[in-house]
Amino acid sequence: ATPPESDLSLDPLVEVLERKRTVHFHCHRADDLMTALRIAEEFDFDIVLQHGTEGYRITDELAKRKIPVSLTLVDSPGGKLEVMGRLDENAAILEKAGILVAINTDDSVTESRFYLRTGSIAVNGGLSEDGGVRALTINPAKMLKLDHRIGSLEKGKEADFVILSGAPFSIYTHVLATYIDGVSQFDRTSKRDWTYQAGGFAVTDLNKLPPITGLLKPLSPVKAPTFPALEDPLKTMKTVAIRAGRIHTSAGAPILDGVIIIEGGKIKAIGLAKDIEIPKGVPVLAAAEVSPGLIDAHTVCGLSGAYNVSADQDQEEASDPNHPELRVLDGFNPNEPLIEFLRANGVTTIHTLPGRGNVIAGQTGIFHTSGITVNQATIRFPAGLLVNLGESSKSNSGKWPQTRMGSANLARTTFEQARNHFAKKDRSKNFKLDGLEPMFKGELPVIFSAHRADDIATALRLAEEFKLKPILDLATEAYLIPEAVIASKAPIIVHPTMQRAGSSIETLNGFTGNAGFLADRKVPIAIGTSFESYVPKTRILRSEAAMAMTHGLGHERALKAVTIDAAKILNIDKDYGSLEVGKVANVVLYDGDPFENTSHVTFTVVQGRVVYSRDEYLKLPFSRRAFALTGGSSCCLGEW
Repeated sequence: ATPPESDLSLDPLVEVLERKRTVHFHCHRADDLMTALRIAEEFDFDIVLQHGTEGYRITDELAKRKIPVSLTLVDSPGGKLEVMGRLDENAAILEKAGILVAINTDDSVTESRFYLRTGSIAVNGGLSEDGGVRALTINPAKMLKLDHRIGSLEKGKEADFVILSGAPFSIYTHVLATYIDGVSQFDRTSKRDWTYQAGGFAVTDLNKLPPITGLLKPLSPVKAPTFPALEDPLKTMKTVAIRAGRIHTSAGAPILDGVIIIEGGKIKAIGLAKDIEIPKGVPVLAAAEVSPGLIDAHTVCGLSGAYNVSADQDQEEASDPNHPELRVLDGFNPNEPLIEFLRANGVTTIHTLPGRGNVIAGQTGIFHTSGITVNQATIRFPAGLLVNLGESSKSNSGKWPQTRMGSANLARTTFEQARNHFAKKDRSKNFKLDGLEPMFKGELPVIFSAHRADDIATALRLAEEFKLKPILDLATEAYLIPEAVIASKAPIIVHPTMQRAGSSIETLNGFTGNAGFLADRKVPIAIGTSFESYVPKTRILRSEAAMAMTHGLGHERALKAVTIDAAKILNIDKDYGSLEVGKVANVVLYDGDPFENTSHVTFTVVQGRVVYSRDEYLKLPFSRRAFALTGGSSCCLGEW
């Protein structure tokens, strides 16, 4: 008989069973990881686990079988139920157990150009710097069975190496040069090369981009004063003192060896420790560094939830593209788990906006990141009106505008109707239009959210035509039209610095130096985390400001962009945004430079009350350190 022809579709599987190929299983949850292990054992083939989000839960099983894990690290939770169990300590736990660990970006969950930043997540979670470097070099080479050629600097191996400006996982470090096979493939002194690092790489005319930014020097380290740890830092205290090696006030020069006295939820005194006596018996929180509570000037947290299922997604009302009457107050969930995550990262105040799907999306609000009810959390409502221009707000359905012309026309028509309505002496109630009255009186701003330069220009025309008070939001291409932006005198809530350039055509010209470029031209700016539709569901505000800091914004302006300058743009600076006597005591304590990748928030204080304690977090077993699913009632909020 003639032997059957080879089935080419089965050949790779035969090679798997002959251990000539490795199978990479993509799975997050511990039960799925165990399923992958059982299948590999049943058929006796080599395996690498990709993602491995809950690897820490089955460390013994992985170590016993010597199964390597290539971790997909996201620094923020949510967006996908399978990553709810994420843990920054995951890589450190696995490596300590003797498991071969690599780190991947799963581009574009984390962009590959921020690979070192991704690695720093594991270092922040306890992995050593050497372990972090191995996880980006030799360990993945071993998993790909290429370690005889690449992955380490050894005689006879391919000359692939990188020249860095500093420690691998520091926010201040930049890649200066990259060599592959001994040939230079990236040179930061080349402006075209630099664009692939800093963004703006889709801009054809390099003259439209600012000069290459210089290297920023890290802050000099300071030590935390020594005080006994509080037995129960989450217990409500009427008076509390803070002692720090350095206090960044956002109201003047930093205070070295400083003290803050908080009483009744407000700052009673602040200054040098030698000048201010801490009353006897007052509990003391100690830290290396202190800053004002961070203010996220654009988030959808509170409306958009961590699970990313229909039940917790309230940021967009898809019944109509025109919703000036909608109120974030009516959808804001102060117990949303993402808000607890914000507290743990030093965010004390959020400006919550509806999503990007509607042209006129609704009325925004400003909230504390603590409070059981929305009334307890509210600082100001309404705070403004959101108008979305560009790609996201067109073609939602048949009745939606299908073009940018249509979106602009919908906004213009609604504004014209409102202007005519308000001009009537005896006007009847119009539920949809009446919500626009504070904007037409100039009492509240209209927030125009747009990426592209032409959409920004449309926003400015609409604001001028109807005499509105505009705030530009996202403004990815603002640096390409500086004259128009400066002439408008409109403040800007700048997009997340690390927003994905390839997530849409609108963000292809995204540039990490946008905030610094605008600040150099005296444009009032804040930085927001905006909206993420997938993993991660929200971004870390401190990290976005830090990346802007090292791409031209600098220390002082980066901090102000998420504190006092954000407060000024949101018109809450009378009580928030800086550490000054009489202001609300929203304070963040750190164990190092507030913007360094490997620093931790140790305490978050909202209205004079500790709402997050890293000490309490570290007391939890690893299995319970994963992202809380219950929101405000978790371990680190204390009693209400």
